[in-house]
Amino acid sequence: MAIRQGKDYLERIANDGREVWCDGVRVADVTTDPRFSGGARTMAELYDLQHDPKLTPILTEKAVEGDGIFGLSHKQPRTTEDLVKRRKMVKVWNDHTCGMFGRSPDFMNVMIAAYAAAYEAFDSGESKLGKNVLAFHRMIRDQDLSSTHALVSPQIDRTKGIDLQEKDIAARIISENDRGFVINGARMLATLAAIADEIVVMPAPSYPLSDSEEAKAHAFGFAIPVATKGLRLIARPTTGHLNSGSNMDFPLASRLDDSDCMVVFDHVEVPWERAFIYRDVDVYNGVQRTTQVSVQTSHQFATKDLAKAEFMRDLATFLAHSTNVDQFLHIQNGLAELINCVEFVYSCIVTAEKECQPGPGGTVIPRREPLQAVKFMFPPQFRRACEIIQIIGAGGLFANPSYAMFDSDLKGDIEKYFQSANLESRERIRLFRLAVDAAVSSFSGRQQLYERFFAGDPIRASANYAKTFDKNYSIERITSLLDRWESEEKN
Repeated sequence: MAIRQGKDYLERIANDGREVWCDGVRVADVTTDPRFSGGARTMAELYDLQHDPKLTPILTEKAVEGDGIFGLSHKQPRTTEDLVKRRKMVKVWNDHTCGMFGRSPDFMNVMIAAYAAAYEAFDSGESKLGKNVLAFHRMIRDQDLSSTHALVSPQIDRTKGIDLQEKDIAARIISENDRGFVINGARMLATLAAIADEIVVMPAPSYPLSDSEEAKAHAFGFAIPVATKGLRLIARPTTGHLNSGSNMDFPLASRLDDSDCMVVFDHVEVPWERAFIYRDVDVYNGVQRTTQVSVQTSHQFATKDLAKAEFMRDLATFLAHSTNVDQFLHIQNGLAELINCVEFVYSCIVTAEKECQPGPGGTVIPRREPLQAVKFMFPPQFRRACEIIQIIGAGGLFANPSYAMFDSDLKGDIEKYFQSANLESRERIRLFRLAVDAAVSSFSGRQQLYERFFAGDPIRASANYAKTFDKNYSIERITSLLDRWESEEKN
């Protein structure tokens, strides 16, 4: 039981035979292919941070049994203090990636720990698979592995459930044997899959199955290595710019593109010991609720949002200072919005921790409502942050050459004409290139789309949240108020 080093992670995923396709070709080695190597190196950096003597006490914890240590994102919190410790760990990793590496391993570690704390929720009259969830959590923790997930069926006909689709595309169980069951079809959207160790396939909370015999073939949950035979990953094109003059031209995209993949299961055999749900519609439809997993993961991604909000605030502040536009009233108002966004997210996180409630298996769960506020309100706030940076940088975001121009015959012109009031040309160009990547580039566009949809369909989710809100108190309060005023009026 030990935290692993970055080199161990890279060696493992480079030589395991995973099948990743991108831009019409199979990727030979994701650790060296320029479309994936930046993300893989960033993952390695995160693992190496655990070995930094200054950070080890923040990022890790001694195991209860034995002499080993494990990453704190695997922790099953039992007190407010545990939630704070886990949040501080998550914050270090997400500060390292500016909050822009959304599927860093801590996200899935928190999810799997939450499932394991409530492992009995996977047991029913149909199956007794909770022990497998518990064993998987321990394996991931003890070997310090990285995971991704695939929760949603491909977009075919969104007016019909997956058991009613005319085209046989969605992943489903097609057979079973003594070793396990066989899956065929596709799932999306597996962010990080190309460079992860394991893939977890579980239900999406927004898409329950119908109570039909056909639906049982889609009622499954399991975890298998990314390198499993018959599992293919079809990755989108990278947001990185492979023909750029310098990685400093797109400093975020070159390091933090964690990829997104369609997962194709071509008669993939899932061993019984890796199965979490098997043909059990009731468990499939209820497991997100009974495990409270979404509240625990909300605590993680709200912390990611905090790191991201702080990065955008700091970038905008420095950008405005570089040309003295921070002296203008409308820029000051924009900066104030970014400052307030940080304080909003932080306040919600702290409130959720302080007002935590009992959870499954002796754990505590953060209070759901403040984290829901972050879930629904941060995506538009992030898009607004991009807009504010665009306003601050204005035409300077376009009139900004490649960092490689400092090595050209025009170095003298670059040094003279690309200065600003408070920065020399080299510092100004690298700052503005960062601003372009954060707020204008294809990387930024993907980040904005990611924030909008990564927690599910925001329209469906917010409507369901409003529908399940306890309205009785509100109705009774307003009725009582009106009754009191009417009584006073009569008297």
